[in-house]
Amino acid sequence: MAEADGTTEDVRILTGDYRRAIRHLSIPIAVALAIQHINILVDTFWVAGLGADPMASISIVYPVFATVMGIGSGLGIGASSAIARSIGHNRRKEAGTKAGQSILLSVMVSVILTPILLVTMEPSIVLFGGGEILDLCVEYATPLYIATFVIILNGIVTGMIRGEGAAKRSMYIQLLSAVVNIIMDPILIYGLGMGVAGAAWATVIAFGSSIMLAFYWYFVKKDMYLKIGRSDLKFSPPEMKSVLKVGLPEATELSVMNIFNVFLNFFVIAVAGTVGVAMYSTGWRAVYLLMIPAQAVGGAIVSVCSAQYGAEQYTKIRKTYYYGVRKTVEMLSVLAVVLFIAAGLAASAFTYEQGFAPIRGEMTHMIRVFCIMVPVMSLIFTGSSLLQSLENANIALASSFIRNVMLVVLFALAAHLIGTPDSLWWSLTGGEIVGGLIMLSLALWKLGSFERSKGISRKL
Repeated sequence: MAEADGTTEDVRILTGDYRRAIRHLSIPIAVALAIQHINILVDTFWVAGLGADPMASISIVYPVFATVMGIGSGLGIGASSAIARSIGHNRRKEAGTKAGQSILLSVMVSVILTPILLVTMEPSIVLFGGGEILDLCVEYATPLYIATFVIILNGIVTGMIRGEGAAKRSMYIQLLSAVVNIIMDPILIYGLGMGVAGAAWATVIAFGSSIMLAFYWYFVKKDMYLKIGRSDLKFSPPEMKSVLKVGLPEATELSVMNIFNVFLNFFVIAVAGTVGVAMYSTGWRAVYLLMIPAQAVGGAIVSVCSAQYGAEQYTKIRKTYYYGVRKTVEMLSVLAVVLFIAAGLAASAFTYEQGFAPIRGEMTHMIRVFCIMVPVMSLIFTGSSLLQSLENANIALASSFIRNVMLVVLFALAAHLIGTPDSLWWSLTGGEIVGGLIMLSLALWKLGSFERSKGISRKL
């Protein structure tokens, strides 16, 4: 409930005790992210019944789809950071304007990106190794590319809601999206005989439903802390710049990660064929579910530390970061052990179709290898989030670029010198462990520089 000045309980928690704020934000964010990942796995589950080629088509198109989602998520993080900083300064009107500029930004980016995706769709699929199943890839990609605006706006709106500390509402819109996707997938894929295109349209409809709920809260019910008027939707260079200062490097970082996945897929196809890339992409998504606590705590760190930055509570930032890192590593260590033990069950869930039975054992082994890197890989998300809150997202971008170049080189060497799927799995594991340690080092370095600039002692 809002007070007379419009302050909500979420905002009071965001600007209060950092431990409570991290817990308050990260738990709903984790649920929302889990739902988002489950949406992808639900698509994979239903498409698996169509056979290996339809599954491979999703794997080949997915890096581009994930890049578009990454742009939306990155700009959403920029919105979240900028909004939380204004809230920390107790500038409510300014926060609303930043939210309006974020919505306008989704329109501008989509107008540019959509035609590029559609024009380059077929040649890019061939380039990514999908020439033999081009028609299936096009069927899946077309609805997603047409709906670029919906995908990007979904990420931005989610960031806006998190920026004002309303993580539970962020969870609710993702829950709605999951329910819609779960209902629509079998109807469109099998009931209406749309095949892989049905999976794509189900995703688009699900994203659209979550946006409609968020807009109902902001523009109809009007019970959010942020108030967005017509004037806030008019182009404002200073406020747009504040969103892009973090949002642009973060969107680029997430896009770089997914673009490099295209190259990784290429080497997997070269070593293990389209069935191999389907196995790799599906198994990796199962393992990536374990990253949800790291992503959730990272999302909380962005909002909490940005609000602390805005309120000039600089001494709290290191404490918040250390708390987030400790909790994340603890949780992911436990989850990695659990998945390592249950790897066979996880592999079986996505190899129930007869054509996948021969690779079930290899997928089980692959998942277990990936579990080794999970606790250290979590440092990538918490470190990147700290850098975003300190307005040093460009450092996170540089780290991501270096890490992904290293992974491509490792995959290339493994493919040409050894030529076995197992060599690729170990290359990825080693590369991500090194990447996590690099991000931790950069985060601590920039945090130390920031504290020295503010004359703050490093003693806790």
